[in-house]
Amino acid sequence: MLSKKKKMTRLGLGAAAVTGLIMATATSASAATVSDIGHGAGSCPNGYVCLWSEGNFIQGKFVYDHKFGSFASNQNVGDMGKLGRTSTGDKGMQDITSSVVNNTGSSICFYEHNWYGGLEFKIGPWEKWPSVPSWINDKISSFKYC
Repeated sequence: MLSKKKKMTRLGLGAAAVTGLIMATATSASAATVSDIGHGAGSCPNGYVCLWSEGNFIQGKFVYDHKFGSFASNQNVGDMGKLGRTSTGDKGMQDITSSVVNNTGSSICFYEHNWYGGLEFKIGPWEKWPSVPSWINDKISSFKYC
């Protein structure tokens, strides 16, 4: 039979393990989008869709202080112009994407307009495009798993 002290210790360790598991889950769930991921296709995290404002996976500079130079997400994005809110207004990747990486096991559809409208550009799982086709270059406003 376990002593009261040992029972309390086991209970405490079990509670700590559950708390750690919950915190790890909450952290990974909240990390759905990442801005400024840097240069190179290799900077795209596993399980994410990544976009760069320049060709060849180059992170461009902020444009007019309201556009990111690169961006990654592991979820659908319906309005790329409102990816982040700062004191100077919304920041995003609206109409500046020139290269993309799909680091997921699903196809991804990129769209000309917000909320998945207009021209559609589809890429397959694990594809890397150092230069998107000219007809969609600097026109991507939303994307989703498709």
